[in-house]
Amino acid sequence: MNVPLAQAAAVPNQFAVVVPNGVSPGQLIQATTPDGQQVQVPVPAGCTAGSQFMVSYQPKPVPAMPVMAMPVAAPAQHAMGMPGAPGMGGVAQLHYWPGARDPFAILDTLAGVSIKQQINWAEVLVGWDQPEKYLISDPLSGRDLFVAAERSDGLMGMVGRQVFEGGSRPFNLDIALLTGPGNAPQPFVRLERPFACTCLCFGRPRMHIYNALTNQLIASTVEPYSCCHLRIGMNDEAQNEVLKVDHHCCDCSLLCWGCPCGCQETNFEVFDGGQVVGNIRRQFNTAQALGAITGVNADSDQFHVDFKEVQSPQWKAALIAMALFLDYCYFVKGGQTARRESALGRAIQVERRWNDN
Repeated sequence: MNVPLAQAAAVPNQFAVVVPNGVSPGQLIQATTPDGQQVQVPVPAGCTAGSQFMVSYQPKPVPAMPVMAMPVAAPAQHAMGMPGAPGMGGVAQLHYWPGARDPFAILDTLAGVSIKQQINWAEVLVGWDQPEKYLISDPLSGRDLFVAAERSDGLMGMVGRQVFEGGSRPFNLDIALLTGPGNAPQPFVRLERPFACTCLCFGRPRMHIYNALTNQLIASTVEPYSCCHLRIGMNDEAQNEVLKVDHHCCDCSLLCWGCPCGCQETNFEVFDGGQVVGNIRRQFNTAQALGAITGVNADSDQFHVDFKEVQSPQWKAALIAMALFLDYCYFVKGGQTARRESALGRAIQVERRWNDN
């Protein structure tokens, strides 16, 4: 069903159920709610195998987090080593959402999020690229809500990060709810970008976005071939395009990135057909300013995502995933670029120039 996303408003405390094969309208099927409850629901009339329908449910009550257990409202300092789910390196000294347990319910209340990429010091110093990690926060309250962390994926993942640039390498990434100090983050969205041999229009980078709680496909994103535009398309389950980013590469904010000329932000408009329904804004930051001065650059991108007309919490999650995919396709370094722009790489270049003179 190709329904424009701007009109696909979500109703709180509902989730989608896919009709299994061999089940006809009127039969009862068992489904799992986003908070883990098992419910039996009848298949509505007109729903055939493979179609989906929305089911209302009553969330389980959860006790509010005691105020004394909350971190103090100081500027967030982010660490890299709290144990948690696979790939979910932890974060300390954060402003957590008190008592929150349902990540989609949190997304339903948000008008936008800020995304901050965590600096990888092994990449800065020697160009050794490690799994990417992002903190996702509420820009109004300053609370850190989610963490998006790329899985290490063993030897093949390590090789892929050192050989390929960000837009070419495969990756698996989890977006998880931060549930409090000492608790493992709770994954609720999974991003999968399988390896593809890309050449011009063939094998274009594609990423699948899953609801990790139900294992259902939410959407998929693809980077179509373009020589003059930064383009990302988002398709629904039927592979109909419902959202897209189409931004010309000659934008002054990209050509003058970091120069003191006022171009300190790139605004990627998100379209549903011909209507702007959201924005992904890439923001210049201090780490990038230092990189522009020294020549030693690190992946430290910051984005602000405005949901605007996108009301469904699952599609808000998909829009966050779209921003991360945009970062991988066009801004995340890897392979030779990471080594060349590291502190060690710049030192070797300076030494070579010195010896040549």
